[in-house]
Amino acid sequence: MKKCLSFISVLLVVLCCVTSQDAFALPSVQGTNITTTPISVNLTGKPGHSVTTTLQVENNESVPIRIGVQLETFRPYGTSGQAQIYPGKASDAFLKWVKFSKTSLVAQPNIWSPITMTITLPATASMGYYYAVVFKPQTAALPIKHNTESVKSGNAVLVLLNAQNGNEHPQLKVSKFSINKKLFEFLPAQFSVLIKNTGNIYLPPSGDIYISRNPSGGNVIDTLPINPAAGNVLPGSSRLFRQSFADGFPVYVPKLVNGQKITDKHGNVVQRLQWNFSNAKKFRFGKYYAKLVMVYNNGSMDIPTTAVVSFWVIPWKILSISLLFVILAAVGLFGMGRKLVARAYHLSKKVRK
Repeated sequence: MKKCLSFISVLLVVLCCVTSQDAFALPSVQGTNITTTPISVNLTGKPGHSVTTTLQVENNESVPIRIGVQLETFRPYGTSGQAQIYPGKASDAFLKWVKFSKTSLVAQPNIWSPITMTITLPATASMGYYYAVVFKPQTAALPIKHNTESVKSGNAVLVLLNAQNGNEHPQLKVSKFSINKKLFEFLPAQFSVLIKNTGNIYLPPSGDIYISRNPSGGNVIDTLPINPAAGNVLPGSSRLFRQSFADGFPVYVPKLVNGQKITDKHGNVVQRLQWNFSNAKKFRFGKYYAKLVMVYNNGSMDIPTTAVVSFWVIPWKILSISLLFVILAAVGLFGMGRKLVARAYHLSKKVRK
């Protein structure tokens, strides 16, 4: 897991960082990688007051490295929940509200180094502000094409600030609730929930998808949370949440080689059918319903939105083989029955003679 995080960190350094112009005392380190935490922070503050949060960075190299702290901003990138990080404009006064306990540090190997971020809100602050705190290790040139590259975090911690002045209007709506197919031979079935923020402040939707045999959602077979990571939807944007219903027998799972997923020439993950006989009682057949209940808080109460989709699970290969066996058995029994009837008839004729 740590190696994976390190790899992701290197990749995101390339995406997030600009070439350093500072003359650091420590020599450049090729292939520097770091890990930051948390992934994102939600802060709430009142105009005229200050809020603080602690961010941490870990040096995954075997030697000390110098790391700079750079403040940028971000916006949604597509509907996948990624963020597009870019430098702020001279007119972005909200970037000047931020102070760091350190703007650079020498990070020792495998030790978490904390940085305190303080945001002092003016009396005129209102609604939402979006900060990207980028940690820049001193490395060889690592250019970034701002406004074109997208990142989720890694070497950039995303900080969302809600300056509560009483004018917030939280509102979400379900733009679309869909399933990838209507007919499945075997699970999984993948659901997509597209949620749009029609209000003026960022908001995390919550809720579940209930799988059952009837559209009302009774006698639930499985419950799928739509936003377990509590991701936000920013105002004026849409975000796509996906969940899979895979609680069945048998079920398709990704094919792995040395722990890695295998893809075909089109980049699609190769699937294999898994027969876990401990789940044999979860054999799925027939019509099913998925009921979505999405909820958000408008500041005073929870507002629910519901939607329903249906789908079929018909394991036609298994049914075809079973039907073939039934037909063969029926033919065999019919043939055996004819022989028995013929033998009985001949015996009865001999008796009458």
